[in-house]
Amino acid sequence: MPYYDYKNAETGEKTSIFMTIAEMEKRSKADMSIVLEGVRWERDLASEIDTTNMGGCAVWPMKSDAAGVHTTQVGDFRKDSEQKGVPTDFDPKTGQAIFKSRSHRARYLKTYNMHDRNGGYSDG
Repeated sequence: MPYYDYKNAETGEKTSIFMTIAEMEKRSKADMSIVLEGVRWERDLASEIDTTNMGGCAVWPMKSDAAGVHTTQVGDFRKDSEQKGVPTDFDPKTGQAIFKSRSHRARYLKTYNMHDRNGGYSDG
């Protein structure tokens, strides 16, 4: 299933959304924007066609819901990850873990006993 990059029209915040082509076409307005929870997001074609990342599909830094924490735990997990030797930042609004690279992500997941069945062979 393809992903589509969007940029918040007001704040400039970026997000990627996985959805089918049919779903994207159904949700998109004529100017290719979508509305999520009352907020307008403009399609960011430039980041979807990032020529600096032709070797893979991930864009770094990468935000992870699965490795994230509750927003009230962000400060505690920042400290804990730093103490464990894998300093990791978290989005204060969503609690998502923010990984800087494939190896950073792999080290964090290993440190916290997490496993990604779909992870790449060259991670780590």
